[in-house]
Amino acid sequence: MTSVDPSSAALNDAVCTHFSLDVSVDFFKHQISGKVTHTVHIRGDDVRVLHLDNRGCDIDNAVFVETGEKLEVVQKPTALGSDVSVYLPSGIENGSEVKVQLEFSTDKDATAVQWLDTEQTQDKTHAFMFSQCQAIHARSLVPCQDTPAHKCTYDARVRVEEGVTVLMSAEGVSDEVENVEDEAPIKFHSFQFVQKIAIPSYLLAIVAGHITSRDLSNRCRVWSEHAVIEKSAYEFEEVESLLQCAEGLLGEYEWGRYDMVVLPPSFPYGGMENPMLTFLTPTLLAGDRSLVNVVAHEIIHSWTGNMVTSASWEHFWLNEGFTVFCERKVAQRMEGNPARHLGLIEGHQHLQEYVTRMGNDHDYTKLCPSFDGTVDPDDVFSIVPYEKGSLFLVYIETLVGEKDMEEFLKAYVLKFRHKSITTDDFREFLNEFFASKKDSLSAIDWDMWLHAPGMPSVDVKFDNTLMKEVDVVSKELLNIDTDWENASWHYTLNCMQECVLYDALLAGDGVSPQVAKFLAKHRIVENREITFRVLQLCLKAGLNDVNDEVIAFLASQGRMKFVRPLYRSFAAVPGNTSLAQEVFAKYRNFYHNIASAMIAKDLGVVTASSSSSS
Repeated sequence: MTSVDPSSAALNDAVCTHFSLDVSVDFFKHQISGKVTHTVHIRGDDVRVLHLDNRGCDIDNAVFVETGEKLEVVQKPTALGSDVSVYLPSGIENGSEVKVQLEFSTDKDATAVQWLDTEQTQDKTHAFMFSQCQAIHARSLVPCQDTPAHKCTYDARVRVEEGVTVLMSAEGVSDEVENVEDEAPIKFHSFQFVQKIAIPSYLLAIVAGHITSRDLSNRCRVWSEHAVIEKSAYEFEEVESLLQCAEGLLGEYEWGRYDMVVLPPSFPYGGMENPMLTFLTPTLLAGDRSLVNVVAHEIIHSWTGNMVTSASWEHFWLNEGFTVFCERKVAQRMEGNPARHLGLIEGHQHLQEYVTRMGNDHDYTKLCPSFDGTVDPDDVFSIVPYEKGSLFLVYIETLVGEKDMEEFLKAYVLKFRHKSITTDDFREFLNEFFASKKDSLSAIDWDMWLHAPGMPSVDVKFDNTLMKEVDVVSKELLNIDTDWENASWHYTLNCMQECVLYDALLAGDGVSPQVAKFLAKHRIVENREITFRVLQLCLKAGLNDVNDEVIAFLASQGRMKFVRPLYRSFAAVPGNTSLAQEVFAKYRNFYHNIASAMIAKDLGVVTASSSSSS
């Protein structure tokens, strides 16, 4: 029997449907250890092997729970970790459910987990730990079927030292103090969780540290370290309205609570859509709520991604393309059609930049790239599933009409909720739903959209209302006759307009050194999206004057959207290559494992740890 997913050892004949975790978190050892009990549904006759994925976890014991029988475990190394074969007793009937319990402990360098020393946190009162399991890092956190093809419910009991709060991508049902008598009495906290909706392994998430919270509505709450809780509560105060808008587009929110946690600065992403507990970067704390579109994106994932899930990473665009498309639909409903289309223009710019950098024929620019079990999905991930996927849906909308497309979105979620699907499933349902518009859909070149590299050869028209103001400012910044040394910033662009402006300049020849100095003087601001782009423009203009600002930016946060391109640009300035490598060497342990591995590749730095992600 072949694997259900080229990135996983899991098969279809023995499928995990639930797991129970009973673990302890050890900040001193940088280790999570304990037991996991997998509930396994048998889907065949004489099934003798349960296949799990693992990466670095020590498995000390395996037991068949029903009888207490000790089970043989054999691990076979693979390109993406190891295939764990747990040999089951004979005579298990087709259709039955059995339980297999493993004792395990994580490696101190588990790619799913980042351990922060006290000094690396905002509050500097206690060490901190958080996980990041997407794409295939859950296998380094717990031996499991690490594939989106199979979904599991779960429950967990997590023990930590007293004073530490634990959160998971599940409902917290209790926490209590335990006394452990060894040489001296030690107090521990035990937190219990339950996730009643089946999720793919990459949505397993855990946070442990000194954190506090503020309620934003009766179902929305934000958590963070004490130092940034008030800023976080202000920034995300309007999340309930975003959630309600998303419900109007996609149907009822089924997860109960929508909580968020603002993580320490080393978190490598803008956000991660862990159910009931979205992870967020503190780089969103701009002070003016201008970057909450990232939260809108993670909210939409509650339907597209978390509820309707791509069955393998080859179909990842079903998660991200749908989410970006719907995120901009929410922007349209809340801010108007021009706001939606400005987002489309920005996304199109980013897609074009990536394709130009990678090359029009690169396999990674395909909407459905090929996986053969040797390539880590994180090495393939890029802007493509997000923006090419969204653009594909925008194109389909031009064929069927906006109103009917929105009806399709609700029907799509209803049809595939709680399921893992492929692009073929989407295509079949699209044709079924729009059977009366068969002639319109016949215009879709499926092979071009799904399997051809490069930019799609279809011209989609955008509303350029908000771009007109951007174009005016762009022309002024390119005016060589302006006295930029004595000029002031008087423009009234909103955040997205300003980002689109700088993106367009970066995609072209950039700006003169004089304009770069002007921007550095006036637009290195609290908003990290703007500051990042201004620093990029300065580096493109060849300015070494901003080296201190660049280094400070790289040292202050580890969001890959920012640090990867900024390191590349920093190293590209004449005389800066060695300096960029020195800065990375200094701060690499501050970054998440995923980010460190990718920055090392970008800079051509040989590392002891070769784990890779995007």
